[in-house]
Amino acid sequence: MSLLVLRAWLRDWRRRPLQRLLTLVGVIIGVAVVLAVDLANQSAQRAFDRSMDEVAGAATHQVLGPASGFDEALYRELRMAGWRDTAPIVEGPARLPDGSTIYVLGVDPLAEGPFRGAASDIGDAPVQRLVTEPGTILPPAGWFRDSGRAHESRVTLEVAGGAREVTVIDRAAERDQADTATDEGGGSLWVTDIATAQGLLDRLGRLDRIDVRLTDAEVDVLAKALPAELELVPVESRGQAARELAQAFRTNLTAMSLLALLIAAFLIYNTQTFAVLRRREVIASLRLVGVGRRAIFGVVLLEALLVGVIGTLLGAVLGIALAQVLVAQVAQTVTDHFFAVAVTGVTPRPLALGAVFLLGVGLSLLAALAPAWEAARAAGAGTTGRGGLERRARRWAAWLAVLSVALLLAGGGLIVTGAGALVGGFVALFLLIAGLVLLLPWVLVWTLRGLAALVRGVTLPRIAVRSLERSLSRSAPATSALTLALAAAIGVAVMVGSFRGSVEQWLGQALTSDLYVVPAAPASARGGARLPEDWMADLVARSGAVSVSTGSSQEVVSERGLVNLYVVRPHANWLDYLPLLESTVAREALGERLATEDAVLVTEPFAAHHDVRPGDRLSLAVPGGQRPFEVLGIYRDYGNPSGTVLMTQAAFVRAGMPPDGVGSFGLRLPAGVDVEAVVERLEDWLAEQDRAALVTRPGDIEQESMAIFDRTFAITHLLRVITLVVAFIAILGALMALQMERAREFATLRSLGLLPGGVRSLVVLQGGVLGTFAALAAIPLGLGMGWLLIEVINREAFGWGMDLRLPWDEVVETVLLGIGAALLASAIPAWRMARMRLVPALREVP
Repeated sequence: MSLLVLRAWLRDWRRRPLQRLLTLVGVIIGVAVVLAVDLANQSAQRAFDRSMDEVAGAATHQVLGPASGFDEALYRELRMAGWRDTAPIVEGPARLPDGSTIYVLGVDPLAEGPFRGAASDIGDAPVQRLVTEPGTILPPAGWFRDSGRAHESRVTLEVAGGAREVTVIDRAAERDQADTATDEGGGSLWVTDIATAQGLLDRLGRLDRIDVRLTDAEVDVLAKALPAELELVPVESRGQAARELAQAFRTNLTAMSLLALLIAAFLIYNTQTFAVLRRREVIASLRLVGVGRRAIFGVVLLEALLVGVIGTLLGAVLGIALAQVLVAQVAQTVTDHFFAVAVTGVTPRPLALGAVFLLGVGLSLLAALAPAWEAARAAGAGTTGRGGLERRARRWAAWLAVLSVALLLAGGGLIVTGAGALVGGFVALFLLIAGLVLLLPWVLVWTLRGLAALVRGVTLPRIAVRSLERSLSRSAPATSALTLALAAAIGVAVMVGSFRGSVEQWLGQALTSDLYVVPAAPASARGGARLPEDWMADLVARSGAVSVSTGSSQEVVSERGLVNLYVVRPHANWLDYLPLLESTVAREALGERLATEDAVLVTEPFAAHHDVRPGDRLSLAVPGGQRPFEVLGIYRDYGNPSGTVLMTQAAFVRAGMPPDGVGSFGLRLPAGVDVEAVVERLEDWLAEQDRAALVTRPGDIEQESMAIFDRTFAITHLLRVITLVVAFIAILGALMALQMERAREFATLRSLGLLPGGVRSLVVLQGGVLGTFAALAAIPLGLGMGWLLIEVINREAFGWGMDLRLPWDEVVETVLLGIGAALLASAIPAWRMARMRLVPALREVP
């Protein structure tokens, strides 16, 4: 390819910069969204892994006991028996004065060498102070810098033992400075001496776990040597479920971001096709002077390569900036649902940048293949004319319709068979999307023909519709881009609306008490803060409650790994409110069997993740060893994405597991009682107790739960808006290109007496037709996407089921948004065409 050919081809960049700018903007936004989501996901993933690895250290296994902990003398016995690679741990959450949750890890620095080096450097002055000074704690690296505090401060923590003031100390200042360049987040793990942690977390004389490092041969030996109340659990089993669920959440975001890039591909195709058509005289001239087809093909792809490289580089810069906004949202969602993480920034990784560069450039080249092939087919003047291209476009529309049927059948087959689990669900989703998008050109042809027949006697609308039909290669890709964006918006609205409605309904069923008394400290997987069970009589006396329920969550060992066990002493009619999905017994007999037999209920996510059905048996660790419990049913619950096992307190006590306090009290008050007066009396009494507790109403709990829900899906709404922006740019570029290449046609109409206002009406009418078609076509596609997100992808990712709800308000809003975007996009072309010079346009060769 000669330099002369390249210069002749790229001269159009100076003549029509707006077309190139629109293409670049599409690539920039598409690449930026993909890179931003990837960087945010990876930063949250690293913070998540780092937090969990810091908690587990280099241990291969953990010795676990009851959720209330076990006697610390057992650790001494293990050391005396020769198990030297062991370290005692007391762990649990706490809350800072600003309301953020941290994770307190109590360690013995003298035993921490093989596990967590940072906590075992006894030669380090701050670590020495942990041992010698009670009430001292080491925050994560960078915390002092991020909080603006001095390098030693007094901080009040809300913990299981109540409000406790601790001295926050720091390592050498130079370490903070060194970490500034590499630390990706402030972290959430706070290390202290085990004695201090026992006081903070109300674990005096008790341990939560013992970390051990074992060879394969030692595992069975130690397991047999442990007392019956202790279990030896591999480290991976504690975090595996949370890792998988967090990964599923990030996979959903990645799939959503790829839609923006897919829509950008339509924009690139549109612009490159138009660039070829605008240069048909240049192509003919180059062919006449001996330039080969390969050179023409190559120069078109080279232009696409330049667009891809420039757009990808600028998109990478924008993506890094956008990732700074998204990472906090992703990290907050991981913290809300899985494990406390703190991320304050992102660090672009060379591999991620390289992957997104190849993706952006590769997609640009792929989208330009068809226009390059059209350019290479040119043999002389006129061979690249619109007539031949549009005839081929209509033939291709028929063949694409046949291909779409095959894709739809393939996607439907994946859904029916369930092949590929979560990844298979996304593959099926994209197959169905691709199938419906490929079907759109054929549907558009017949729709435009039908509209032309309807408006046969009305000149201006008929001209507008026939012009669109004769420009199928231009109108179809733009319509497909807008349809895809609107369908994605509708699909997300269906999924979020259905999820939100189901969660609100579940909260209304689950919150059956009038008031709740809960610990002020945050809960943890191993049990969290507890309130004394003997408070019940005083609570009844001061509130006049007619019924009191209790509930406590704790993590227990089972044959299927660690599971979350919820022990409940319910109200008498609690089963009337339980959203039971499946059961082996009638609801009337269920309560008695749960109270008198070794039986449990499991939540829908638990059943999905562990493949448990009603009638199966689940072995749980109790004093004396494993004990089987029959699963009597499955119920709907959105409180824990990992799933929960529900057991009545009667069965819990009968299994030899006496309750260690209460996680919460639920009070039912007499009808007509003054609730505010009751709350005031309870708060006055609680202020006198040595355990910090709060009185909360069901409405407050529901409000906080829905706030977490809204935070979870805020990033999804942001991606939806960005996708619509890309689609708007696509429809704008298509309409501008369409009107430019129809300039001679419009000039002829003006010469025959059509006024500038008529030209503007014609262009706006064409935009309205395309926008209306895209909006109406997006409705079935969006509803289908919403159903797939709910019934296939959501179930595979999280195991949650929900009732399908059609948010018609959001659907109508999205339809109007699509039509409005198309009309708005037609404003600039309409203004330009109304002001065009007639003589040059009439001289243009068609």
